[in-house]
Amino acid sequence: MLWRLLSAVIAAVLIGIASISLWIPILIYRPAPLTQAAPSAWGMPSARIVSVPSGRADHLFGWWLPPPTRGAPVVLIVHGRSGNISTRASIAARLSADGFGVLLFDFRGYGRSTGQSSERTLTEDATAAYDWLRRQDVDARQIVVLGQSLGDAAAAQLTVLRPVRALALVSPFTSLPGAMADSVPWLPTRLLPWSQNRFEVEASIRTLRVPVLFVISRDDGLVPYANSRRLAAAAREVRWLELDGQRHNGLLAAASASGRLSQALKPLTSDTPM
Repeated sequence: MLWRLLSAVIAAVLIGIASISLWIPILIYRPAPLTQAAPSAWGMPSARIVSVPSGRADHLFGWWLPPPTRGAPVVLIVHGRSGNISTRASIAARLSADGFGVLLFDFRGYGRSTGQSSERTLTEDATAAYDWLRRQDVDARQIVVLGQSLGDAAAAQLTVLRPVRALALVSPFTSLPGAMADSVPWLPTRLLPWSQNRFEVEASIRTLRVPVLFVISRDDGLVPYANSRRLAAAAREVRWLELDGQRHNGLLAAASASGRLSQALKPLTSDTPM
């Protein structure tokens, strides 16, 4: 009887591990509705509402803070898996105050954006937001793509697909399986047939020829520091902004509020040699 029970438990665990790439989307996306659309309600009275077409029939809701001068750098924020653009409003406001233009948008299914998110649509949405910027006469050499957590994958893939000035990744990771392997090394995640929801970042980084800024914390708590170092080894040109003591969810906000994010981004957008 005991052996049968143990066998059933082991079988259930093995089945759960083997199907991880199929059920993990349930854990990935945590969208929240946007209760107040006006950017002024979130501390950005000078921002304007934009609608970005993406996919066949969907539209992405976003806020646009134009650059203060023609030719000034513009940050395209590709946010993480939870919340919506309102939870990144303070970041956009600070970047704007520091002289950057900012486009902040929600993925499909987040905030007031229509549709439903997937690994594929995240990249499509980031690319659609970039293309919208270009239609506003923003030069590719002005654009810095800023990815956050899960948004790192879409940000990195966008940078492969479109020319940009630089890429910044907050809590960067090699891939979802790679991050999980570092977080829970006792699980054989690298041996699994993980064909979906891989969110590959390293593969994109290996092809880039633009500078990359890594915003990290050794106390992240979600993305292990070793994963970031492994990703950095694949990059051609890396800059680091470390904020030790910051947890994963508060890292981007802390980097922005302290002004250190803007300070780290400005050399990447300067015409003088770095």
